[in-house]
Parts: sequence; structure tokens; C-alpha cells
Amino acid sequence: MADIVWAGATAHTGAMMRTPKGDPDDLARADRVFGAFSVLADALKAARPDVLVVAATDHFLTFDYSALPVFAIGTGTRFPGHGEFGVPKRDFTAVAGLGEAVLAGMVAAGFDVAGARDLPLDHSFTCPLQLLLADWDVPILPVYVNCTVEPLPRLDRCLAFGRTLGEVLRRQSLASRVAVVGTGGLSHWVGMPETGRINQAFDRRFLDDFAAGHFDAIAAWDAEEVVRSAGNGAAEIRNWLLAAGAAQARSARVLAYEPVAAWVTGIAVTELEP
Repeated sequence: MADIVWAGATAHTGAMMRTPKGDPDDLARADRVFGAFSVLADALKAARPDVLVVAATDHFLTFDYSALPVFAIGTGTRFPGHGEFGVPKRDFTAVAGLGEAVLAGMVAAGFDVAGARDLPLDHSFTCPLQLLLADWDVPILPVYVNCTVEPLPRLDRCLAFGRTLGEVLRRQSLASRVAVVGTGGLSHWVGMPETGRINQAFDRRFLDDFAAGHFDAIAAWDAEEVVRSAGNGAAEIRNWLLAAGAAQARSARVLAYEPVAAWVTGIAVTELEP
């Protein structure tokens, strides 16, 4: 048996690897984001996890139209990073057999999830990992969620997936101390005419509900309206719901929210609380 000893949820963007220039207010926003990530990294390290489960997506670097799963679990012994958008190229280790055990457990529980051996990771995974694991390391277990290409999984299905994933993780015996992080969003538009817009009202509404533990309420939101009002990048809140479900969280602590113009994204950093 295992325990989930820590959980968090954060935004990400490849632009975070570049410090904003020119606008002192934007630089101050970025500094507050980096400070929040440092606090989150310290809390994660203090939890002494044996593995960090990371729920994220992909932007046509690993999966494309020839094979596009809705959910996938990384299996095998290593997960290479693509190293795009200025994220340092880095390989991540695995706990031997854990991905295979979790995959089998999820399928047995009724989720027809794909297995992806030695799953290559784009910046959805590696950008937050670069900030959370800046001066230390821990094996990871990547969980891919399609947040990019329609049809996307329902919001409530992602929350249910997370809750089942948490049960499977607690039953396995290969890693006794498990940490979970979901990453993506918040409001931003990728490759769209609205690119550069940040919907602060949406971000704050989402964070208010997320911090209060209203995960089922968020899961009942109109997913199409989320994208209309907050951009196609906001579809990645699915990974936040997955992490909250896996951790059986009751609430979350918001460490930072900053609309960083240079990063064209509403950036939030949170720690989930039991």
C-alpha cells in the first residue's frame, strides 16, 4: 500500500523559460511566479516522494493524428524530454514496473487507457518539472491527457480518471510515497487570432472554485464555453481536475496568480490540500 503525500497544480508555458524584458511590471509578475514555484518545489522535496506523477498534455511532438490517445500512461524505464522552447533537454527516470502496474490497474477499473513505452515529453511536462526539480531529482510517472485535439475527454471524466488513478496508486507497492502534479492553462490562446489575450476574470473564477475544493462544480462546466472564453489552452484545466481527484483534495492554496503578458498566459501555482 502507498500514500499520496503531496499534490499540486500549476500553469505552464514554454515562454516561462525566458524572463520578460522591457516591462518592469511584467518582470515583477514573473518573479512572483518563480518565487511561488520555488515554494512549491520546497514543499514537494520535503514530502520525500518516491515518484512524482505528472498529468500533462502534448503539442504534436509525441502524438499526432496517426495515433492520438485520449489518456496514456508512460511505461518503461526512462522518459526523454524533447527539449523544445528553451527547456533544457533532459531525460527522466522511472520506477521500474510502476507504469505497467498503473496501466493495468486503470484498465481493470474500466478506463481504456493507452500505454506509451518510454513516452517522450514535451514542454507540458518538462517546463514545470524544470522548475520543480531545479536542484534535485525524483523518478516520474507521466500521465498524458489529450487537451489539444477534438474530441477531448469530458471534464467530469478527467476528475473521475484522477480519482480512480489515486485508488490505483494507493494500492500498488512499488512506490510507497507518491506525489502528484497536474499542469496546464490557465487562460491562453495557442495559434489563434486571440493569442496574447488573457482572461483574468475566468482565471480568478476558476481559482476561487479550485481553492474552495469545488472540483465537481468545475467538472460540470461547459467545456466548449471554457475554450470560447479562455482559449484553447484553458482546456488543460483537465489536468488540474485529475490531480485534485487523485489526491482526494479538499481544497487548494493559491501561491501565485499572475497574468504575465510576455508569456501570453494567465499563470497560477497552487498546492492541493487534503
